[in-house]
Amino acid sequence: MRAVLVMAESSLEPSGWAMASGDAQRVWFPELLKALTAAWSPAMSWEELADLLERLNEQRKAIRNARGIVSPMQVCRGCGAASRADVPGISIRSALFALKNAGALGESELEQRDASWKRHQRARGLDAYGRARRRTSTCNVHTVSDEP
Repeated sequence: MRAVLVMAESSLEPSGWAMASGDAQRVWFPELLKALTAAWSPAMSWEELADLLERLNEQRKAIRNARGIVSPMQVCRGCGAASRADVPGISIRSALFALKNAGALGESELEQRDASWKRHQRARGLDAYGRARRRTSTCNVHTVSDEP
């Protein structure tokens, strides 16, 4: 029992919150998985799924903020500035695997949809989140983008 208390005390963040192990990397909080499975439809287009995942990612950011879960620090290779890393979005493939794990997709349906997604993604030059690819800097201090 003593070891558990010492570990919990040593895992306190500077803000005073005790962060559960793995929460900083967690994508599918239970409430997000519930929302995904409730909104999911086999007739949903890739664009509709990408829109849903954007909304769920905003909810994920709110959950992380409410629970005091902070992103790791990063250093820009270009300018050397240190900043908190952005929380990455929720990818289409992550959603497909989450749906399978929740029982909404079977193994064969997952394989078929995953292959379909890869073809759709490649044919349209989309990123993992179902959006047009663009290059940006990873630095949160300044932004470098290919967009006009």
